[in-house]
Amino acid sequence: MQTLDNKIAVITGGTSGIGLAVAKNYVQSGARVVICGRRDASELAQEIGATAKVLDVTNEEQVKTVLADIAAELGKIDVVVNNAGIAENEGSIEEFDSEGMKRIIDINLFGAYYVLKYAPGNMNDGGSIINTGSVAGSGITHAGSGAYAASKAGVAYLGRTSAIELAPRAIRVNTVCPAMIAGTGMMTEDDGGPEAQFLGTLTALGRMGRQDEVVGAYNFLASDASTFITGQEIRVDGGATAGIGLPIFGAIAGEE
Repeated sequence: MQTLDNKIAVITGGTSGIGLAVAKNYVQSGARVVICGRRDASELAQEIGATAKVLDVTNEEQVKTVLADIAAELGKIDVVVNNAGIAENEGSIEEFDSEGMKRIIDINLFGAYYVLKYAPGNMNDGGSIINTGSVAGSGITHAGSGAYAASKAGVAYLGRTSAIELAPRAIRVNTVCPAMIAGTGMMTEDDGGPEAQFLGTLTALGRMGRQDEVVGAYNFLASDASTFITGQEIRVDGGATAGIGLPIFGAIAGEE
């Protein structure tokens, strides 16, 4: 775990799932952390040693104002984790309603866009922006995830463009792309049940990942150990996008 001493870090979608796990890691690493979510999370923030701001990333003016307020109160921001997002049971593209598509794009893509638009003006040079993408938008997709995959692919490419545009200020922009991570609220729990077992077979390691196995990537990208890494998509997926793993062959063959 890299030290993040005295770095000011803002995490959208920081009140649950991966965002909250990253917030705890950053606090333990010495950062001054602000978690943002649609509801007041002051008590939660106090429990983990952070502070909280109410923020709906679909509200452009609110994103602009909250980021400016944080910089005014704490000083220029060093790290922004652009993490807020949702997933839904979509069904096929033909089946999924258009309002659902708009909702996913509004939160996952426009929300990320607003943060990328307004965060840099409130950041120190040499800072780091870390998007939360998905292997569904950076490597693989599957039936029933069209809207989600499209939104996350958009996040990854916004990240690439931002990395190029912000390079003169040495602000790095990278995208962490998780898959099969339990405890996020977007997938089943790793409870040994049929769905968890199936998801495990999709990874080369033959199991679902844990949140503590994801936060290291966010810690590294926030730290000074990653100052020559920008514009990248880093997959934390247990080898799911490497190719067809042995667990899949075992499942097909009916092995236990």
